[in-house]
Amino acid sequence: MAKTRVPINKGQKPCTTKVYAERCHFEGMQNAIILVDTPSFYTYVDPDGEKIVKKWINSNYKKPRGAGILYTHNIASNPCDPNLEVSKHFSAFQGTFPHALAPRAVRVVPTVALGSTLPPGRIRTLITGLRDQADKIGASTLEAPFDGTPETAWDVVQELLNQITTFGGEQS
Repeated sequence: MAKTRVPINKGQKPCTTKVYAERCHFEGMQNAIILVDTPSFYTYVDPDGEKIVKKWINSNYKKPRGAGILYTHNIASNPCDPNLEVSKHFSAFQGTFPHALAPRAVRVVPTVALGSTLPPGRIRTLITGLRDQADKIGASTLEAPFDGTPETAWDVVQELLNQITTFGGEQS
């Protein structure tokens, strides 16, 4: 896999404040894939993630052949916080795209913050709640918290790419 970095931010870390994009060329694939890391929406601190993402999309988003959303969600955070609902983030993300071209292929990936001490039963309960939220927007969900391995990451991306192929990318 050859990669071309787009140095928008140091990116790919929690609480990023800018958009970070990386173009990847995979052997056997005709088109490049651009992975984009965005600031979070609905946080209680600046900057406004929606404004930053909308500005980036308006200047960089040309009608793609397919697009999808890989949404990582820390299940160890406050599950009662309405700002953490998947549907709220998905609606906001859809609203950042011009002319209803928002991706409809969505893969939700539960994560557990490093150092969290949630018991297995609580993790299962939180993942069930997250899956219920994802089901309401037509998203697929990883069945267990992301384990951080490259193999799991590749499986998650492959599933999203399959969804993009199935859905054709954007809403019309």
